[in-house]
Amino acid sequence: MTDEFACVYEMTANRNTGQIAAVALDRVGDVRWGTRVLDIAAGAGALSVPAALSGASVLAVDHAPGMVKLLTKQLAPFPSCEARLMDGQHLALEDETFDVTFSLLGVSIFPDWRRGLAEQFRVTRSGGKACVATWRTPPGGGPFMIMMQALHSVFPNSGPPAAPEGFLALADPDRLAHEMKQANMSSVMVEEFETVWEGPSGKAYLDALKGFHRYIGAYAQLDDAQRRSVDAAVLDIVDGLASGTKVVLRATAVLAVGTK
Repeated sequence: MTDEFACVYEMTANRNTGQIAAVALDRVGDVRWGTRVLDIAAGAGALSVPAALSGASVLAVDHAPGMVKLLTKQLAPFPSCEARLMDGQHLALEDETFDVTFSLLGVSIFPDWRRGLAEQFRVTRSGGKACVATWRTPPGGGPFMIMMQALHSVFPNSGPPAAPEGFLALADPDRLAHEMKQANMSSVMVEEFETVWEGPSGKAYLDALKGFHRYIGAYAQLDDAQRRSVDAAVLDIVDGLASGTKVVLRATAVLAVGTK
């Protein structure tokens, strides 16, 4: 929720979210000057900023004050764009307001994910498009994969943290298409594609991700000795995956676009 977390997220997770956003904008098509765009759970602006640069009128909403503060700064150069603090499950917006709506890695982690989908589609205009994206498998992409593997190696008898219900449901391409159609979206197209997260190898990886790891719940709950053990496991995993001075992490995203 904090300003610090927003900056940490931008520096780490946007490497993945930005790739998903690029595919989303391409598949939706025709996001240009005058297009009314809603970015739900906009995070650190991986989609909002490119959409604004295209000339679109973007409203970026997020429930985290730190993210909204960052988004406000990012969108300040664009007079037709703004950021607001808002719960994606309860959008304080009029029906059929936007030409295109996006929820990238957002609705799938909402406690009431069906309500999130319904709200997104409610504010999409008739004939407009809605785009939803999530990960194909838990725990997602990038550093999350390394951390979950490290936690399992240190605590083999502890199961992984439970993935949100919406994550598991919408990770299935057929289920995602079904849920969108159930919510009265038509011509739903779903695809899977690979994302690539690249970072430094060795201790530089741990140094770069130290701030990010503090916000991963399963790691944050550990005591200092346990964290040192997990850090050592992270380094072992990274060393095993590294090629020279870099580590490359690949994960599959699922993206759907439908028309209202």
